[in-house]
Amino acid sequence: MSGITHYLWKNGLLQNSGLHTNDGTPLQIISPGFDAAGENIFKEAKIKIGDNIWCGDIVMPGSKPAENGHCIGSTILYVTLNGQEETNIKSGTETLNIECPKELVHEFNSVEQHSDKFPCSESITKLTEMQLHSHLSRLLTERIEEKRKIVERIFTQCDRKWEDTLLKITIRSFGFGIQSPVFDEWASILNTQALGKHRDNQTQIEAILFGQAGLLEDESIPYYYRKDAVCNAYYNELKNEYRFLSNKFGLESIDHKMWGTGNATPHLRIARIASLYYLGRLTMSGITASHTLTEIYKLFGHPLDGYWQNHTCFGGTETSGNGCMRQKQVDVIIINSVVPMLYIYGKHRKEEHLCEMAEDLLHQITPEENSIIKRWREQGVKVDCAADSQALLQLNRSYCRTNNCTNCPFAYHYIKSRIENFKI
Repeated sequence: MSGITHYLWKNGLLQNSGLHTNDGTPLQIISPGFDAAGENIFKEAKIKIGDNIWCGDIVMPGSKPAENGHCIGSTILYVTLNGQEETNIKSGTETLNIECPKELVHEFNSVEQHSDKFPCSESITKLTEMQLHSHLSRLLTERIEEKRKIVERIFTQCDRKWEDTLLKITIRSFGFGIQSPVFDEWASILNTQALGKHRDNQTQIEAILFGQAGLLEDESIPYYYRKDAVCNAYYNELKNEYRFLSNKFGLESIDHKMWGTGNATPHLRIARIASLYYLGRLTMSGITASHTLTEIYKLFGHPLDGYWQNHTCFGGTETSGNGCMRQKQVDVIIINSVVPMLYIYGKHRKEEHLCEMAEDLLHQITPEENSIIKRWREQGVKVDCAADSQALLQLNRSYCRTNNCTNCPFAYHYIKSRIENFKI
């Protein structure tokens, strides 16, 4: 029962007009104080009771005075709900009782339990454009900051080398979500020093990338393609190059079984990464010099050539041709690699225009299409660009999926509207 009491006090949803202590003395909340996590106590609060101003602790239902020690003269007010008996109330301390309709208590409990009946989408569609933009901007910032932590971790692992970090972040984004953990595992063991020493030789770059991905082992090739692959000059050239480079640099490989089979095979994506690296498209100078989304697209717009122009894996049957990546794929890579790298690079170098450029790209890119975004669209929420879809993905990940509704900005508006209806 303490949840709604805590929430009302923390979020300033109690109306000062008409508040009285249990003995009828007028009460005004000057400052609610700060939440002492897990204690149901608000520290350093300031309230006015009658003509006197008091500073100290506000104690909510469910607190434990023996453990928290809040009864040593610091408590200035106990807050109760619907006349609930509180055994911890210290004699002589003022008490405020909140009368809250059972219907609202039930709805709030549904929020805390993340009930499917909670109409949060309704509250979103009723917001003004300014309110919606404000909340989505906050969620977008949270999303970028979460990605920043990933980039910072990889930046440290790469001895603070920007080009190596960009390569590994880009590799991770080629997993397109589902296979990101495997691409991340591969990137983590990738020897960027070896790649750097042979960046002017595309065959050696491909040998290192495919080799460390475990895809130059004959067992990694589907049995129905294996015979053709082991007789192919290109495949054997890569194997021989990797054998030499592996001995030279002490290279290690991930287990090829991690990639799965069928459409999950990553050969074309690895070939594209090799091509981008060889052509010098994966550099911070190249990205920061690209002032428009069109210029960024051009960086990733090079078609495959050679063996991979007509094959999807080693030994596979020839295709009609593998050209440039689809724009939706490039968008995913920009969202998950270019944007966070630009943002963090700008932060490190104190070049705010790069951070602004990163966010501006998200407002130019079309939104992602997945089940989460589809659900919000069906609820009437407008999703105009990648900035919107990224914000909604953050909403789902950090609030909806984790039952963190009582910290959600949209849940706040719903609860606030219900409280106003009940005139608490």
